[in-house]
Amino acid sequence: RARRTCREMLNARGYEVQDSHAELELKQFKDTFKDEGQAGMFLLGMKTDESKEKIVVFFCEDEKLKTDGVKRCAANMITYQTKRAIIVVDGPVTPAAGKEIAEMDKLVIEVFLLAELLVNITKHRYVPKHSVLTAKEKKTLLKKYNLKETQLPRMNKLDPVSRFYGLTHGQVVKIYRASETAGTYITYRIVFE
Repeated sequence: RARRTCREMLNARGYEVQDSHAELELKQFKDTFKDEGQAGMFLLGMKTDESKEKIVVFFCEDEKLKTDGVKRCAANMITYQTKRAIIVVDGPVTPAAGKEIAEMDKLVIEVFLLAELLVNITKHRYVPKHSVLTAKEKKTLLKKYNLKETQLPRMNKLDPVSRFYGLTHGQVVKIYRASETAGTYITYRIVFE
């Protein structure tokens, strides 16, 4: 289920996922990866726009994510020629590994617990539809309503929906909420750290 949610997450972020194992039944999938373990299970995605940015998702088989796991991930990122990665881990991240991730200059690594990815939160009936605005759309929004960035309602970068979409500081998201009187109510939020 976590692999399926990861594919959906990458698609929502604008990546096309190359996963030849997506349609395998559970038994076939387990047989394919029984020798490699979780280390052999990864997803590679590429942006469909002109940037052709890549992202790779690694499934860590260790109980905790330690610094050696982060270094392995960084080495694999160089192999796959990507600057962005997601590590899915079963247990917690050690403080040293967290520090290692925070200190990386040119590589962006996001960490998700396996339990966080068992369900796609954006498909929950109480989570409204979100869409990320481009820089041009953000500029148009601010100009249209004569606003400064600081006047927009805020959304924490650590918010589960923000993490799902991989939002960074300063990005704006458009939220569509159901309303009994207006039909659909649209609001905007800016991501902060």
